Amino acid sequence: GVTIKTNSPVRDINALVNDGYKAVLIAVGTHKGRKLGVPGEDVDGIVDPITFLRKVNLGEAVPSLGDQVGVVGGGDTALDAARTALRLGAKEVTILYRRTRLEMPAGELEIQAALDEGIRIEFLVAPTRVIADNGKLKGVEFIRTKLGESDDSGRRRPVPIKGSEFTVTLDTLMPAISQDPDLAFIPEGSG
Repeated sequence: GVTIKTNSPVRDINALVNDGYKAVLIAVGTHKGRKLGVPGEDVDGIVDPITFLRKVNLGEAVPSLGDQVGVVGGGDTALDAARTALRLGAKEVTILYRRTRLEMPAGELEIQAALDEGIRIEFLVAPTRVIADNGKLKGVEFIRTKLGESDDSGRRRPVPIKGSEFTVTLDTLMPAISQDPDLAFIPEGSG
């Protein structure tokens, strides 16, 4: 009894309610990557991994990633982006994750496959700032972390270790720390 209408872009959510629908369920997925929230991250060389993976899977052109690629995160998107970057010609790909392997949300088989493929994983590190020259990514400063008390996710919270900062030289950085829905099409005050 469900009617599915494809190729029907929704331009006005309120119009659906006015057409007699009692409720509108918006299930657009989470295809908008989150930013790291560190100084300097709005420069060339920072690539949204969700957009990158979508373009690769659709056969669209993707920008050259350069030789050194860093992926911040420990979930499936981070692993997929890292492995894809390596397959597209990056010479060295490193996943940088703020907890240990045990806390990574990605599946163990995916983690091992990435390691077997040549991906490096640096555990217990968190980005603190992006380093750029003339608006172009040159590297990222990280700080080492240790695990503290559990957070809302049930995983132990990473706690920065004062004075442990170090820099990683990168041509491309992919922040794969989570995604949000892109709800820009919903008018303000639509309820």
